[in-house]
Amino acid sequence: MQKTNIKDVPADQAMTKYFEGKVEIKKIVTDATTKEVETYLVNFEDGARTKLHFHETDQVLLATEGEGMVVLQTKVEMENDNLAKVKMDEVHYLKEGDFVCVPAYTWHWHGAVRGKKFSHIQIKKPGKTIWFE
Repeated sequence: MQKTNIKDVPADQAMTKYFEGKVEIKKIVTDATTKEVETYLVNFEDGARTKLHFHETDQVLLATEGEGMVVLQTKVEMENDNLAKVKMDEVHYLKEGDFVCVPAYTWHWHGAVRGKKFSHIQIKKPGKTIWFE
């Protein structure tokens, strides 16, 4: 077993391509620790957020600081031109100590409220993430 302080974990710059705005992402549980769970600390600056995506496993988000939000798909409708329209109108506001579980295969995004900073810890089983944007 190894002890590490989160302040000593380097930021993962490669992950920033999946975000809009200024963010810092730290993979706090690596494959060297366990292959059973993925755990990240994400710090969002003013209004920064993830791009639209879904995971093939449930995802727990635990708010650690600031004010954030999670926006989820509520419905997928087919348009006349055979295109799918994804309704994103389930909104959950998060503050320190709040947590949510985003169900697998649910389109969503999460991040800071405009004008605010926000941090959360993301916990999920390893699995694919599909990015839309």
